[in-house]
Amino acid sequence: MSIANYFSNRTPRLPTLQSNHLFAMTKEVRIEHEGEEYRLRLTRNNKLILTK
Repeated sequence: MSIANYFSNRTPRLPTLQSNHLFAMTKEVRIEHEGEEYRLRLTRNNKLILTK
């Protein structure tokens, strides 16, 4: 198999962020998207909640 075929047949990998890095010092992070602010919170049950 050629290198070109190898790369054309692969599914592109999405960037991955580890939640323990995001929430290392807090239970909530702010995300700004197109001028709007969202909050991503980590609950007591270790679930994620995204609110606008």
